[in-house]
Amino acid sequence: MRLHRALLVPGMAALLLAVLAVPRAGADEGALRRAFGAFMRSADELRIEAVPDLYDGGYARISVVGRGVQLGGGLPIDEVSIRLVGVSLAPRALQRGRLRVRDLRDSAMQLRVLLRSLEAHFNQGAPSGDIRLWSSDGYLYGTGTVLFRGRPTHLRLKGFFAAAGTTEVYFYVESLHAGGLPVPTAVVRELERSLNPIVHQRDWPITFKIRSVRLDARSLTASTEGDGACPSCGGGEAPALAP
Repeated sequence: MRLHRALLVPGMAALLLAVLAVPRAGADEGALRRAFGAFMRSADELRIEAVPDLYDGGYARISVVGRGVQLGGGLPIDEVSIRLVGVSLAPRALQRGRLRVRDLRDSAMQLRVLLRSLEAHFNQGAPSGDIRLWSSDGYLYGTGTVLFRGRPTHLRLKGFFAAAGTTEVYFYVESLHAGGLPVPTAVVRELERSLNPIVHQRDWPITFKIRSVRLDARSLTASTEGDGACPSCGGGEAPALAP
């Protein structure tokens, strides 16, 4: 009997320690929601799926989808999807509602901005609110009145978005007309400098290398995938320019 108890007690102790070591997913869910909510500000919808690992702050996988969010840089983001694999978050920062990544094995991201949202964004600072945007064959076209060098100026432009494996997306002007006349190259470059980068991650708690952008009839999509599509948000290889 004494031998039986001697074997039983250590076994039960080991089992108890194993149970206590399992993360409390329910408790972590609220902290994750607060932390990602602070990152994806003013979200109309925020969905989080997390698979905790066996240590504090560790996750085998975190998948997040946010809709109608502000991520910094001023642009409205209609939808963003993030996937983190083998991620270790600082537990104390997480409890304070902040994301701080200690280690990360893999990550993926895709964001989408509707052209109507982009149009509304630029119309906020336009003197006449007459900016109109549309796309064709990978190019963005636009007309409208903007403040340029302190004066209301009616512009017509054609340009494209580009990404090359950095954390930024740029917009390049291929042609620009003011009042029907072509604008000099020096002035075009000045306009580009005022706009770019159109997407940046300067104040993001987690950054991603954007390898491609894709512009269709309704929206602009930026992705860590090389082909501009991220159905599972799981990687990406070659940089790409659009169109």
